[in-house]
Amino acid sequence: MSRPKGPYSMEPPVLSVRVESAMDIMIARNTARRAASLLGFSPAHQAQLASAAATLAELVLKTGDMHTLHFNGVANDEKKGVQLSTTTPWLAGVSVSNVMIAMRSKIGELVDEILVEGDDVPNIILIVWRRESDPVDDDEPGETRDSNS
Repeated sequence: MSRPKGPYSMEPPVLSVRVESAMDIMIARNTARRAASLLGFSPAHQAQLASAAATLAELVLKTGDMHTLHFNGVANDEKKGVQLSTTTPWLAGVSVSNVMIAMRSKIGELVDEILVEGDDVPNIILIVWRRESDPVDDDEPGETRDSNS
């Protein structure tokens, strides 16, 4: 299965978590925090994304099938953010508006955008944009600054 692209340009980090058991919910939460940290999100916004990832992991775990959650950076003009996505073949044929209502009720307050793309195999895409209050870091992800500069 291919990775959902989404409407924005993709940037590193690109991380994935397979959700097969309840333990994977914790792994999804930790991976979300790590992805948000690498993208310069504040600890509060890292926790927000982690909660959204855990909720999505719980939802897909209930289907009984293995799913992969994908985390990656996204950019839109001057905005930078993190995208969480997964394919949901079990939603094929379900009304997109019904999926959106369900996702907004479960995750709506935790993310900035919820998208559903594709008809045959729908992809759920959640996006959280960096806020002005998040620390500004011009370094590339994974780089550290010299404390003497």
